[in-house]
Amino acid sequence: MEPTNFFPNRAIPVDSAIAILLERIPEPKGSMLLPLLEALHRIAGENRDARIALPPFDNSPLDGFALRHADSAGAGRDKPIFLRVVETIYAGDLPQKSLAPGECARVMTGAVLPEGATCVIPLEDTDNQPDTVGIFHALAAHQNYRFHGEVMRQGQPILRKGERITGAHVGLLAAQGFTEIPVFARPRVGILSTGSELMSGPEPLIPGKIYDSNRYLLAARVLALGAEPVWTSTIADDPALIAHAVEELLETCDCIISTGGVSVGAHDYMPQVGSYLAAEPLFRRVQMKPGGWVTALYKDTKIILCLSGNPFAAAMSFDLLAGPMLRRLAGAAPVLLQHIPGVLQEPFPKANPQGRFLYARREGKEVFLPQAGHVSGSLASLIGCNCIVQIPPGKGPLNPGDKVDLIPLSDGPVSPSCHPL
Repeated sequence: MEPTNFFPNRAIPVDSAIAILLERIPEPKGSMLLPLLEALHRIAGENRDARIALPPFDNSPLDGFALRHADSAGAGRDKPIFLRVVETIYAGDLPQKSLAPGECARVMTGAVLPEGATCVIPLEDTDNQPDTVGIFHALAAHQNYRFHGEVMRQGQPILRKGERITGAHVGLLAAQGFTEIPVFARPRVGILSTGSELMSGPEPLIPGKIYDSNRYLLAARVLALGAEPVWTSTIADDPALIAHAVEELLETCDCIISTGGVSVGAHDYMPQVGSYLAAEPLFRRVQMKPGGWVTALYKDTKIILCLSGNPFAAAMSFDLLAGPMLRRLAGAAPVLLQHIPGVLQEPFPKANPQGRFLYARREGKEVFLPQAGHVSGSLASLIGCNCIVQIPPGKGPLNPGDKVDLIPLSDGPVSPSCHPL
């Protein structure tokens, strides 16, 4: 089949491209229950609130003596006040006596405080005698006193649906007696690199060839978004071979992201591949630099997002377009790109007629451009970057001190699970 007039030539805004992808990408798959540690770094499928208050009782934050604060008035090292020790309370035990004036209880860290106690004096501020203890300074009401529910009240939110589960979540959920948590299934994302110039390591590089970095770059980004990359071997510039590889991936994957073949060169075959697949065209160009040549196809309720073969441009297109799409597919929230203000600390001397995006490093509100610059194809420019600077069309060059709009990048740790087809 010969390629058809498959796409309009008009480039669409980035926000419009994101909206088109989000409209077609399906809702996340149903959630499943996983043990707490296996759920680490997954996306929560349901809300979880505190079932009990923490701590569940008034308790001591240290080893010492629980007493009535009024009994410590006037105490000092040269004039200790002596109190009768009526019991010893260990963590996990219940007090057996209430404190009367002139009495105290020896307590360990985490122990339940006896009735009548209003403060705790540290062991080192006493003479630590077994039956009658001398205390060396006065205490205020509720000094060194940990209240029931002061860490977390019953019903307080712990985890919201769509949040990435962190180690802190796991600890808090365990403290509430949870042993498992609902999480969304990880979407499977097909990764396809096209280009007759590509080779895979560790074979010695042939003159005129380059090693394929796109598969690894995109797989790493897919993993960071909570999805599972599924990749094939590199495919040569042959539309029939590419179409066959896409069809294979469509059988087991929830969407496909490819690199290469999206511009207007003689071997840029992705529009022709779309014709072979009888796929619905969504868009072909986006108003952005780098990465403006992006082919989006829709086949069998699944999106095929085809990015530039230039690694730097592919990374930018992925972060801006594929990121929101995969967050929705994975059940993560929020889905849309976040925007925050920043102040540029270094000049960017280039004009900007069509809209440009720059990788950068944000420290507070200060924004620094990578020392490697924004050379086309330079993956070194991505190292250390944690945000993208968005420059609107017609604005630029930029100078130090200029206010800029930032899109934070939030790649998080994930379980390293990557599957070859």
